[in-house]
Amino acid sequence: MTSDRRRARRTWPTGRGSTLLEALIAMGVLMTGAVGLVGLNNMALRLDSDGRRLTRASAIAQDLASQIALWPYTDARLSNAVTTNDDNIGDTTFALQKPGTANGLVDHGGFDATGRVEPDLTLGGTTWYGIPSDELVNAGFERYWNVSFNDPAKAGALLDYNGNGVADAMRVAVIVRWQAGGGWRRIVVLVTKPNPAEGL
Repeated sequence: MTSDRRRARRTWPTGRGSTLLEALIAMGVLMTGAVGLVGLNNMALRLDSDGRRLTRASAIAQDLASQIALWPYTDARLSNAVTTNDDNIGDTTFALQKPGTANGLVDHGGFDATGRVEPDLTLGGTTWYGIPSDELVNAGFERYWNVSFNDPAKAGALLDYNGNGVADAMRVAVIVRWQAGGGWRRIVVLVTKPNPAEGL
């Protein structure tokens, strides 16, 4: 009987606790997971903020594009003030995303010396009915627009499909930008205005 008891004792599993090393490894794994979750949460917050700013910038750009669609074709606000950007009115080189000013890169837009008035919106004594400048300033946005009479398919060529030497339409790019990090982010909305004198 004694040998049976010894065999029985040997076959029973022995209870064993965790060692300190195992506990430390488990805590390390849990801490790594927690740090990862904090990182994911921070990224989600940043993406949410970017999404809200992008949505707001889109609304600002659409507002200006809708106003431009209502302006007469000969409106002073639709003059081609900077001809060097005629083949790149949408800023495909991302120059407006780099730190610095937009001067020389855009035809219209931007604020005056007070930093609260956009004088190009009321050129020629017109009235501005869109989103007020103060709302843009308070939210950290800037809006611009470029005008071109060039054909986007032919660099430097007039947008003249009937060949009479008069532009059949104008292309307008509305650009809204906001600061992000050390540079700018921007959104571009393109508008085409037919020339009513061409009967289009």
